[in-house]
Amino acid sequence: MKLKSLTRQAVRMAATTLMLAEGSTTTLHVKAYLRDQDYRATQADVSSWLFRIARRERWVVNDNGQFRVYYFPNFISQLSGPVSVPGMVVN
Repeated sequence: MKLKSLTRQAVRMAATTLMLAEGSTTTLHVKAYLRDQDYRATQADVSSWLFRIARRERWVVNDNGQFRVYYFPNFISQLSGPVSVPGMVVN
């Protein structure tokens, strides 16, 4: 079976689906989801796409030093610790 090429739309849809289901997501979860959907998804590609998408969509990104956790902005009140949003920091 030939794997599908990774696209911005596929990464955005996977991340959106996971954030709606779980409240947040990471590149590892998005990569696994995409691979289950028969996409050729590497950690580096998913990370690059997801970070650009998050900035464009103004999603909340919590970088804890090991990995980034992505949230929709309305989930920010459920977080603990500092959170980075493009252009600002929320405590």
